[in-house]
Amino acid sequence: MGSIETDLREIITEKDALHIDEPMKRHTTFGVGGRADIFIDVSIDELASVMACLRRHEIPVTVVGNGSNLLVSDSGIRGAVLCIGRRINRTEVKKDQDNAMISCQAGALLPRVAMMAADQALSGLEFAAGIPGTIGGAVYMNAGAFGGDMSEIVSSVTTITEDGEIKDYSACQVGFGYRKSIFSEKNEIITGAVLSLRPGDPSEIRERIKSICDKRKKSQPTGVRSAGSTFRKAGDGDLISDLTPAWRLIQQAGMKDARVGGALVSPKHSGFVVNDGSATAGDIYQLICAIKERVKEETGVELEPEVKLLGEF
Repeated sequence: MGSIETDLREIITEKDALHIDEPMKRHTTFGVGGRADIFIDVSIDELASVMACLRRHEIPVTVVGNGSNLLVSDSGIRGAVLCIGRRINRTEVKKDQDNAMISCQAGALLPRVAMMAADQALSGLEFAAGIPGTIGGAVYMNAGAFGGDMSEIVSSVTTITEDGEIKDYSACQVGFGYRKSIFSEKNEIITGAVLSLRPGDPSEIRERIKSICDKRKKSQPTGVRSAGSTFRKAGDGDLISDLTPAWRLIQQAGMKDARVGGALVSPKHSGFVVNDGSATAGDIYQLICAIKERVKEETGVELEPEVKLLGEF
């Protein structure tokens, strides 16, 4: 590791931004996961040079954000993990008579941007106030909740290719669908997005945010380690309303009280697998597999994880 570490430390300006043999449980909301060979909390100015360095050393790259939708295996991640987070999180509000935009770097946290929008009397991002992810991750998977999603507000997206080329996409080029975009099929890193919002009454915006956050607290597990909704809604329809919620299928299959080790189906919401504090990544993965198998047997439906799996399981 000596040569690559030396080369990276010549590029990365912040002392605590580069870690060797880093426990990934520190970087996921599940609180599990083995070690990454290299973990880099990269800045936007360093990104192209870091990617070139890793490519020169033939080091595989995994990109993460806030770790809120990830399950990292107990064996960890080989190669380098690039974290698009606290060092790529600037935001800027741009308003004129006709437009209201927020330009966000990809590491900006959704709740922070939602509150910034509220402070600027801009509406459209209220649904995201309780989603613990980053702008980049939200664009990547078209994150949504309570009737809203990113496809409704994204105006443009900026990425960087593995060769360091900067690319810009208009909203119509992003290919948004239910919990997906074209970026799951591209070897590019999302570095930023421009959100198009609309003027609104600040008190009404804050009231909607409060209402959504209250609904989330009442209906979803809080104060426990999870990665949000574990499974995608099921079905072939083009509209979310055409799809069947995973929790309904899980209950129908008799898996409401399922548990493997420290991993269990949340008693509060069957669509969430949670860590009781003692789970391993293996426990969580085995429970996900058991749920999928039982749901398939009992309902004929093949559930797809919404949680992204990293490493060898």
